[in-house]
Amino acid sequence: MKNILYYVKRFGSKSFSEFPFNEVDGLILSQISYMNLDSFLPSIDDTMEDVSLLECLNEKNLEIARKDTLDYKRNKKLIHALQKSSRYQGLRANYFSNQFSIEHVEQFCAMTFIFDEFMFVAYRGTDITLLGWKENFNMSYLDVIPSQEEAYKYFDRVANKRDLPVYLGGHSKGGNLAVYAALNCSEENKKRILHIFDYDGPGFQRDIFKTNELKLIKERMTKYTCREAMVGILLHHSEEMIFVKSKGLNIFQHDPYNWLITKEGKFRLVKNSNIFSKTFEKTVSDFIESTALENRKRFLEIVFQVSMEHSYSTVLDWLRHPLRSIIGMIKRYKNLTLQKRTFFKMMIKKYRKLWKHNFKMFFRSKKER
Repeated sequence: MKNILYYVKRFGSKSFSEFPFNEVDGLILSQISYMNLDSFLPSIDDTMEDVSLLECLNEKNLEIARKDTLDYKRNKKLIHALQKSSRYQGLRANYFSNQFSIEHVEQFCAMTFIFDEFMFVAYRGTDITLLGWKENFNMSYLDVIPSQEEAYKYFDRVANKRDLPVYLGGHSKGGNLAVYAALNCSEENKKRILHIFDYDGPGFQRDIFKTNELKLIKERMTKYTCREAMVGILLHHSEEMIFVKSKGLNIFQHDPYNWLITKEGKFRLVKNSNIFSKTFEKTVSDFIESTALENRKRFLEIVFQVSMEHSYSTVLDWLRHPLRSIIGMIKRYKNLTLQKRTFFKMMIKKYRKLWKHNFKMFFRSKKER
């Protein structure tokens, strides 16, 4: 499969002057940001020199870096491929920042990759913690989530430390944070942004795409999503999206390793999203618009009360112990008050009704063409 691993092997011998930095390079750095690099990179509060990332990731350190990541095996292959490529030999990293707050429902992580002529600020997407997913869903009723506030403050701090032009990017929630940081950073730092790469990031609670701030960066921003998108099409988003061909079904198309690359080193594209993605997008939008803010908040609180065994529950808990997780969820649901169970059922019934209506609408539209 021609994915980012193929890209590194095929174009890894080319310098950035021979083959300029592009959207695939940005996706690679965004994927690296999911790895556990806090033990190896200087904090944003430190005054330490940049670290040669690929040199420090020997076999022992690489095991630590990829431990409990969703793409455990392919992350190892990616780092090994990068270590063999001359294109990335000068890759340095610095300014690691990682915030996790149960009280404020915040999961934020960012780091900066530094090259000779530019730097790439990478925002990590939603990690394996269910609290991180909860913060994502909180976008359905909050104008600003804690990670977004942290994102633009981080960028301003980093930009003020280095006099280099900057790329911003991130996958999933990281893409959303990159856009938010570009919109809200200082005017001086806005001018230094070369491009913003939003890789299948969710949209925003309010429509920011008609604001004056966006006009200043619109031409330097690209949003990529996939044909069966289930993340990038959520909430208010730019209508100018580029659809990347991806392997897998539904949510698995979201995985950067499943995004396909051409022989020319670009994303393989498709025309638009399919009927399931369109149905999902409209159903979620209709559900949000027709549900009072307090009811949205209440519904999500119940969802995560049932889903999370404890505050540090992760997606890996579900993958490793599916039966135990399901049994635990059933028990927690049964322990809800009758009022909460009734409300939860009502919300699920409402969502199913909207889904059925929208699917029929798109299906009829497709047949009539």
